[in-house]
Formats: sequence, structure tokens, C-alpha cells
Amino acid sequence: MSWLIDGKTNGPALSWPDGKRIAVMVTFDYDAEFLRISRAKNKGTSIGFTDYSRGQYGPHEGLVRCLDLLDTVKIKSTFFVPGIVGETYRDTVVEIARRGHELACHGYMHESQRGISRDEETRILEKSEAVLESITGKKPLGHRGPESIIHPFTPELLLERGYLYSSSMKDCDWAYFWEKDGQVLPLVELPCDITMDDFTYYYFTFSDPAVRSMYTNREVFGNWKQEFDALALEGNKIFILKLHPQMIGRASRIGMLGELISYMQSQGAWITTCEEVARYVLKHGGDKK
Repeated sequence: MSWLIDGKTNGPALSWPDGKRIAVMVTFDYDAEFLRISRAKNKGTSIGFTDYSRGQYGPHEGLVRCLDLLDTVKIKSTFFVPGIVGETYRDTVVEIARRGHELACHGYMHESQRGISRDEETRILEKSEAVLESITGKKPLGHRGPESIIHPFTPELLLERGYLYSSSMKDCDWAYFWEKDGQVLPLVELPCDITMDDFTYYYFTFSDPAVRSMYTNREVFGNWKQEFDALALEGNKIFILKLHPQMIGRASRIGMLGELISYMQSQGAWITTCEEVARYVLKHGGDKK
């Protein structure tokens, strides 16, 4: 990027629509059981019945609550969907699109392994794009690496395949353009962070003793609200929630999320899809010199 990240610079002088102080994207990684399967595979093991069942809570129960909440608060979201989820739970992904939400690419099998080749990633993208296009009638414009893992060639490959944006990096709090050989590329990055990810607070599995999180909803609400308030005060920033229906879709948690969204709306946040923010950044320049 062309802006120095030094902890002092406030990012590009980008004004959001209607004088909004911050752009908010409430996004969902709709992984079902394949998040857990891919994590276990990377550790050389496999999941048991209970983890499989926890993953299925997303399509069986949690997703409906997420969609109903989005209807209630009248916002549109971006759902990052692995291709295999679109095949296994096709009716649910059709329903996401029917309600007017964006579908974006998130691997095919939620492949989160490092060191794959460009040809391998190309095949993954082709398979996933085909599934999503069969549902929406158009190729996805956004990409988030499973577990945010991307490769040195990923940005250029996304650009070649007609993508508008990526949302995998963690390097700052504002939208920017990717660069190659000193040239600014028309590919927008929308960075997110693990602190705004429900995985950090709610993911539980017996297969990995190091990852057994169970925070109270009040703690999570407090963390997210404070981060939102601080970023809105600085201005020019983005705030991306990265959520999973199998975790945030529990009844009490979805209530907490609704409370947070209502609060952000009351503070004048611009809450929309990743595609809409990326198009705005592309049109209005972002940090492009």
C-alpha cells in the first residue's frame, strides 16, 4: 500500500457517504462443519461426532436467526461461503441470496493449508465460483481466505479473475489498494481482525485443548462496542465483524449482536456489504496516489 502504517497515520483522507464517521460490515463466514474439518486436517487429525454436530448447528439453526436479525435491523450483509457448503446446504445459501445478501468466495472445502501452488488455488476458485454463480447468476466479487490464509500470488490471481476486493489481511484499520511492483492495483483490501471475530470468543472443541473459548456475551459486546467507538472517533476507518452462524447464531448471542448493531446505527455508522464499500473505495480513491 502507499500509506505508511506507523500507528500515527490515520489512513487515507476518505470521507464516507453522508459524512459518516465509519464504515461497518457485519459479515458471516458460513462454514458449517467444514471449518472444523479443515482445522483438524491441518493438525493431522479428524473431528468427532460432537464437533461435526457443532458445525451443523449453523445451517440447522443458527443461520435462520442471523438472517431474521438482519431483516429486523434492515441491513444487508456479506456471506463468505465455501463451495461445498453451497452444494451440501444449497437451499440455505439460496435463501441467503434471496434475502438480498452478497455471496463471496471462501475456498471450496475451506482449504486453509499453506504452501499450495497457484494452479491449486486456481482450481479451488474455479470450483467455488461455479457453485456460487449457479445460485446468484453471477461470479462472486469478493474473497476471504479460509482462516484468512492467502498466498503470495493470491491478490494478482483474484484481480485476473475479476474480483473487486479481498478481506483477509490484518495490517490496519482502513481500506486500501493492493500494489505490485510499485503499481497500484484496482483490488481493494478490507482488513479484519481476530478481535472482531466471534471465533475468538465462542469456538469450542475437545480436539484442540488450546482452543476452548467461552466468553460471556457482555464481555464480547463490551469489547466490540469499545473498538467501534474508538475507530469511529478516529474517523476514515472500517469496522468488520467476522461471524459464524454456528457460533453467533445461538439465541442469546444473536440478541447481543442485535443490540450492538442497533447501537452502531444510533451512532450514525454506514452499515453495508463488503461489495458496496469496495465499490465506494474504488470510485473515491482510497489510498491510491
